[in-house]
Amino acid sequence: MKPDFRKCMIWLHTYAGLVLGWLLFAIFVTGTLSYFTPEISQWMKPEYSAKPPIHHQVGQSLKKLQQIAPSQQRWQIILPTARTPHWQLRWNTGRKRGSTLLDETGNNELNIRDSHGGNFFRTFHYTLHLRQYGGRYLAGIAAMFMLVATFSGIFTHRRFFRDFFSLRAKRIGQLLSDSHALLGIITIPFSLMICISALMIYVTMYIPWSAQYFYQGGEKQLNKHTIPSLTKLSAASNITSNSIEFSKIQQQLNQIWDGENQISRIIVEQPNKSNARLIVERIKDATVSRNPTRLVFSAHSGERLSDYPDYIMPAKVRGVLWGLHEAKFANAFFRWLLFLLGCAASGLIATGLIMWLNKRRLRIKQPHLGHLIVEKLNVAAISGLGLAVIGYFISNRIIPIAIESRADAEVSVFFITWLLALIHSVIRPTHKAWLEQISLTSLGCFTLFIIDLVQEPQRLLRAIEYKNMAYCGFSIMLIVCGSMLFSIALKLIKRRT
Repeated sequence: MKPDFRKCMIWLHTYAGLVLGWLLFAIFVTGTLSYFTPEISQWMKPEYSAKPPIHHQVGQSLKKLQQIAPSQQRWQIILPTARTPHWQLRWNTGRKRGSTLLDETGNNELNIRDSHGGNFFRTFHYTLHLRQYGGRYLAGIAAMFMLVATFSGIFTHRRFFRDFFSLRAKRIGQLLSDSHALLGIITIPFSLMICISALMIYVTMYIPWSAQYFYQGGEKQLNKHTIPSLTKLSAASNITSNSIEFSKIQQQLNQIWDGENQISRIIVEQPNKSNARLIVERIKDATVSRNPTRLVFSAHSGERLSDYPDYIMPAKVRGVLWGLHEAKFANAFFRWLLFLLGCAASGLIATGLIMWLNKRRLRIKQPHLGHLIVEKLNVAAISGLGLAVIGYFISNRIIPIAIESRADAEVSVFFITWLLALIHSVIRPTHKAWLEQISLTSLGCFTLFIIDLVQEPQRLLRAIEYKNMAYCGFSIMLIVCGSMLFSIALKLIKRRT
C-alpha cells in the first residue's frame, strides 16, 4: 500500500466496496423494500379487506378469544391500522401457539393464502435466509464493510460541491463516475445511520465478550438485565365469570394517551384466572424508539397496576437506533423519503461495482479470470436480483392457493429465479445478458399487473373505491418500475447499435 493517505483511502474504498459489494446490494435492495412490508404483504394477500379498519372492537375480540382459546395462558390482540386493515388474534401456552385473522370489523375469520409477503424481504436483508448458518454475522460484516467504504469515500471524493453539480451524460464512463459521486454525497447520512444502527441492534451478538465477562449467563443474562419485565404471575384459582370489561380500561387510556386509536397491541396473561393481567401497548407513531410504551391493568377489575420498570440508558439508545433503522414511526412522506434514499444507496453500490470493472478494462489489453468473474457476478447480482423479486411476486399469483407449504414455494421461486439469472449471465455474452435480464424484468412488471387484473378485476376496483393506497400504490409502482426498466433497455439497445 502506498504511503500517501488519500491513495490509501482510494484503495481501501475500492476494495471494501468490491469484496462484499454484491452482498451489500442484495441487503440494501431488500432492506429498502422492507420500508413497505405491510403494503407488500397486503398486496400479496388480496383476501384482506380493502375497507378501512374499525378500531372499536376490542371487547368483541376478547369474546372471540374466549370462544376459541379459553384454556390458553396468554392472549394477544394486534389491532388494525391503515397499513394492516385486519385484526390478528394470537394465543399460546408455552411453545404451543395459534393465531387467526379477522376482517376489518373484527367479526369474521379470514381465509388468507399462505405467503410470507413482504416479511420475506425484511428477514432476508439481515439473515440472508441463513438463520441457522450465521446469516446475521454475514450481514454484520457487510455493514462494517459499508461503513469503511463510506468513511474512505468521504476522503476519496473531496470536491463535494463540484461533484454534486456534475453529471456528464454523453459518455457512459463519465455518467457512471458522476452518478456514483452524486449518489455517494446524497446518501452519506443515510448510509451511516443504517450501518451504525444495524451493528448496534445485534451489538451483544457481535461483541459478546463483555457480556460473558460481567454476566454468568452471557448474552441471555445481559438481555434480562437490560430489557424490563413484570414479575411472573403466581398460580391462581379459576373464576366463574369469564368476561373482561375493556371499557373501564379504555376510559383510563383516553385520559393518559392523547389522540385516537393509540393502541397497537393488547396482551392478556392468565385470562381466566383471578389474577389475570392485561397489558396495553401504544402505537409507535408517538416515539422514534422501538422500545414499547406499555400500561398494565387488572384484566377483570380494570384497576391500574404497577408498570414496567424503565429502560436503562444503553437500552434506550439501542431502542432509538433500532427504531431509526426500521422507521416504523415514520409517516407516509418520511417512508417514501427513506425508500428513495435506499434506492439511491443501492444505485451507489451498483455503479461502484460496474465502474471498477470498466476502469480495469481500460488499463489492460487482455482481461483475466478475475475480471470475467466480476463481470458475470455484476449481471447476476444487480439485474438478476430484480428478476428474482418480480419472480417472487408473480409466483404469489400463479401458485395454487391450496398447495401445501405454499409460502416456502414462493421463496423457492425467488432463489431459483436468481440462480437461473446467474447461469444465464455465465452462458450469454455480458451485454446481451444485461439487456435480456432487464427486458425480462420489465416485461414481468407489466405481466404481473395484467395477471392481477385478469384474475380478479374487482380487487383493484375495491381498492380504488375504499381508497386503499397500499394496494393501489403497489399496482402503480409495477407500471413505474416496468416503464423505467423498459427505457433502460431501449438505451442499452441504442448504445449497442
